[in-house]
Amino acid sequence: MLKLSLQNTLGHQLQTIRKGRCTTQAHLARRAGISTPTVRNLERCRGNLRSWNSALDALNIELRGRNLPPAETIGHQISILRTRRGIGQRTLASLVGTTQPTLIALEREGIGRLQVLDSVLSALGAGAYLTPPDTPRPFYTHAGISSTHHGWSTPQTLLESLYSVYGTFDLDPCSPTRNRRTASVRARIHYSPEDDGLSLAWFGTVFVNPPYGRDIHHWTTKARLEVEQGNAQTVVSILPARTDTRWWHTDVARIAHVLFLRGRLAFGNVGQVAPFPSALVVWGGKDDHLINLQKTFPDAWFV
Repeated sequence: MLKLSLQNTLGHQLQTIRKGRCTTQAHLARRAGISTPTVRNLERCRGNLRSWNSALDALNIELRGRNLPPAETIGHQISILRTRRGIGQRTLASLVGTTQPTLIALEREGIGRLQVLDSVLSALGAGAYLTPPDTPRPFYTHAGISSTHHGWSTPQTLLESLYSVYGTFDLDPCSPTRNRRTASVRARIHYSPEDDGLSLAWFGTVFVNPPYGRDIHHWTTKARLEVEQGNAQTVVSILPARTDTRWWHTDVARIAHVLFLRGRLAFGNVGQVAPFPSALVVWGGKDDHLINLQKTFPDAWFV
């Protein structure tokens, strides 16, 4: 099962709203027609969706998603978003650690477990949140720090070397497209600029080639925090080796593993060698992967 830190779950959002209204778990349980232990489990992101919906009704709140398309049911919304991302039910079920029949039941009938719903929404980058029904839908504008321009597309030869170590990545939160069939990076899930990967939780093994502008520090900070908070297991990023910058000393130095690549990379869609040295930066990860990385890039200087 895809795991996120408790503070990023739907259950935590439910708890925050309940406490904000000075309502006890017992009071909410009575209003929802469920037991107090059931409310406690829901706030831990456990339990079934029937109890979850009862709790939402009792608090007069609903589940929305910044990237969820309009549809009559949450299951139908999930189905549409999954299809837009070019992900099959079997692939998504495997990613979140459930079965295909469980996912089918969620999409068609809206039944299942809260933990599965939470994991599916997180994996699809739905940007899920709880709010009163009469709250206006916010207009999101995050383009200033999103990956709106990929002038330095990752060299395919470098990606192939990374695949030999990590296989298919779980997530590319900095992709020019949502569709995995047309994306240049081999990942199960892709967040495009419209999704705004900076605002969504990351998970699993992540590859990031961020925009190389003045907002790059937003991405390095995000990568560091996602691993520190226990959302992502590993974040692998190709970055300019700018060891004199503030973001390098805040997010990379003495925190991440670094492979300084020899020479200059010829990025995919630029047509010329980059005017800066590059480094592979790895937050988190397993020792055997780091050992294999050093073997795969024998000319790199490993720190």
